Formats: sequence, structure tokens, C-alpha cells
Amino acid sequence: MANILSQDEVDSLLDGIGEGKVETEAAVVEESDGAALYDFSRKAGPVHLQLPALGMINERFVGMLRTNLPITSRAVIDVNFDSMESIKFGDFSRTIPLPSSLNLFKMEPLRGYSLLVLEGPLVFSFVDSSFGGRGDSSVKLEGRGFTAIETKIVQKMVKLILDYFQQAWADVYKIKATFQRSEMDPQFAAIVTPEDTVAAIKIAVHLENGSGTITICIPYSTIEPLRSKLKRRFQGEKSDIDLRWQKYFEKSIRDVAVKVSCTMGKAQISSQDLMAMKVNDVIILDKKASDPIVVSVEGIPKFKAYAGAYNNKQAARVSERYA
Repeated sequence: MANILSQDEVDSLLDGIGEGKVETEAAVVEESDGAALYDFSRKAGPVHLQLPALGMINERFVGMLRTNLPITSRAVIDVNFDSMESIKFGDFSRTIPLPSSLNLFKMEPLRGYSLLVLEGPLVFSFVDSSFGGRGDSSVKLEGRGFTAIETKIVQKMVKLILDYFQQAWADVYKIKATFQRSEMDPQFAAIVTPEDTVAAIKIAVHLENGSGTITICIPYSTIEPLRSKLKRRFQGEKSDIDLRWQKYFEKSIRDVAVKVSCTMGKAQISSQDLMAMKVNDVIILDKKASDPIVVSVEGIPKFKAYAGAYNNKQAARVSERYA
């Protein structure tokens, strides 16, 4: 109790400080030279914006899911591209909602692991629709894991999604997306160090009575060997489509039936002579039998030809194109 100051002593101390009679430690001012720390391991700008082919691969992947997921799951499903961002893996791991199905896979022959994340509500929607339901995800998620049956259904869905992912990459680089294992705890799904940069591709999936997000997480260290390919505009798919359509149009055009007609000659008569005509009357044309005639296709003059016969049938022998 002897160390406790009385009110009079406190007042005297404050007065002394105010008048400068009592010395105090001066506030230390931190000097700054204006320099800020910079992480040289960080890429300049969002890395995915430097790889345009990666965005086009994602568009094709989403298109495949939109077409095929409703068929395989026997449910009404709407699939849309949500976002793609470059982010440190540690930051990405902290954004994963729990529970989620974390599925590690390899993009052979590339090195390292990638991650396919299915959010909990989406998992339960897939399970419900697989058993004939309407994709209802109204299940209490907190503190709940996946049963053995649910895990089997999830793995089947994951392998199906990876198959479409593999096809989407085929025109840039042929990979084999191989499923490795599933986890629920993000600390057991650490595919790279927390400071490594990854591409997080989010796809929104809406079922009739539930929705969720499919996220593909690819370390940039995995696709670094393909940087030159991914920097180029995605031309492979475009060329293949053009070639396929070209062959289709060629075949279709060859099968089209067109009307071909020949003008043997012309004549002009009065309506009175026309009304008076009878069987065996002869109309004199303005051309001789040896003169060339015009062959028209769908009413458009295309060739010059000479009238004749072939295999006891009337015919026209083409001599040149119509000018």
C-alpha cells in the first residue's frame, strides 16, 4: 500500500509535468525513408490475365458441364462461369467453406497436384438427385461429414468432371486428369506452400432446390512449362471446328437438288394464233438447231451448251461457262 500515491501527490505530479519541472521520456518518432517492402516472388499483376488460352479452356470446360451434367445426374442443372483469380494458396484455403469435398488430382504428365473443390450444399444436392430426389440440399452441414455412400457418389461425380476438364485442355495440351484422393480438412489438402500462387477457377452450379460452387485450383508452378502455349490465343479448337464445318457444308452442298433448265429458243405469236393452235402445228423458234443454247441453274444462266441426244434421251452438251 506504501507505493500507492495519494490524490494530492497525483495532482502535484501532473502540475509538475505541465510546467516542465518533471522530466519525461520524449516520444520516439519512427523515421521512414519512404521505402516499402516488396515481395519479389509475387508475379506482376494477375497471372491469369497473361494467359488468355487458360480463359478459353475454362469457357469450353463450363460449356461441357452445362451440356452433360444434367444428363448424367438426371436433374435440372444450370452451370455458369463465376470467376477466375490469381491468389496465394494460403488465402485460397481460408476461403474454402466447410464442409466441402476436397479432391486432389494430377494433370499428367505435368508435375504437382491440383485441387477440385465441391461445396457441401452442392454435394448433398448431387446425392439427393442421384437417389431420385429434386436436388434438395436442406441438410444441417455444421459438424457433419460425408457418409461412405455420399463419398462414393462424390468420387463418381469428380471423375466425371475431371474427364470433361481433360477434354477441355485437349486442343492446347493433352493431359490426363487422374483422381488421387478426397479430403475434408484443408490442412490435409495442401498441394503447395501457402505463399505459392494458384489459379482459382469458380463455377456456379444451380439445381432445382440447391446450389453451390465447383472450384478448380491449379498451382502456376504446375502449368509453368506451358506458359508459351497459354500465352497464345486459343486457335486449336477454332481450326478444328472450321474444318469440321467445312466438310459438313461440302457434303450438304453436294446433296442439294437443283433445277436445271435449257432455253432452246424463243418465239412470239399473237394471242389469236395461240387460241387457234391445234395438234401438229409447228412453232418456229428464233434459233437454229446448231446454235448454242443457255443452261440455267435455278433460273440463273450458268453454261452455254448444244442440244442433242444421249442414250436415246434429250440432252445438252456443255461447251463453256456463261459469261
